[in-house]
Amino acid sequence: MLLKAVRSQRRFEQVAEQISKLIKKGKLKPGMRLPPERELAKQLEVSRPTVREAMIALEISGLVEVRVGSGIYVLDFSKQKKKLSNKIAEIGHGPLELIEARKEIEGANAALAAQRIEPDSLKKMEKAIEKMVKENMNGADGDREFHLLLAKSTGNRVLETITAYLWEQQQHSPMWIKLIELMEEKKLHNVILDDHRTLLDALRRKDSEEAEAIMRNHLNHARDIYFDIIDEKGT
Repeated sequence: MLLKAVRSQRRFEQVAEQISKLIKKGKLKPGMRLPPERELAKQLEVSRPTVREAMIALEISGLVEVRVGSGIYVLDFSKQKKKLSNKIAEIGHGPLELIEARKEIEGANAALAAQRIEPDSLKKMEKAIEKMVKENMNGADGDREFHLLLAKSTGNRVLETITAYLWEQQQHSPMWIKLIELMEEKKLHNVILDDHRTLLDALRRKDSEEAEAIMRNHLNHARDIYFDIIDEKGT
């Protein structure tokens, strides 16, 4: 396939549009298996997570089907009524940019909360972790409660509002929902749980610098786990 390197913002959209054109022109026919994501990423000069975002966008648009453990297959374009560009515009924020925004905002939340958090809030956050363990699911209510409690502990209503907005966007994003569906294991990942416990310890010690570092690393861990979804055996 002849694909152009992608260099602009919203890279997953550009990747999705290039592949959609190949499908519409018949160069990628129904039933064909797309090249492995590693190969696509190299040819397009983007990261593998960007390719995965593009595949999720294409799947939501009804142009491909992601089969975990098998690969990504082209569907019959003639059955699709809407254009991809219209669909992409409706999809909204991509998971990677949501995580990136959360890392900047919630890193600041952690640093500020470490200076201002009250004992009662620490207890509530500890209970939120206990709830996460019981739910044993990624994206569970306990996880959301923990992060919103952290934002509230900053004492800054603007940061609290922005954090709530980011979580709202994430939880209702069609791409994020599809991303979670594609995960082979939806059980709570140990590293995520450990991050919350370690952050809580830093908050108790009022270590602002460490709290910020833990939060930023935590969201890096989340990004890596959420995007480790396509098994490319034989590549």
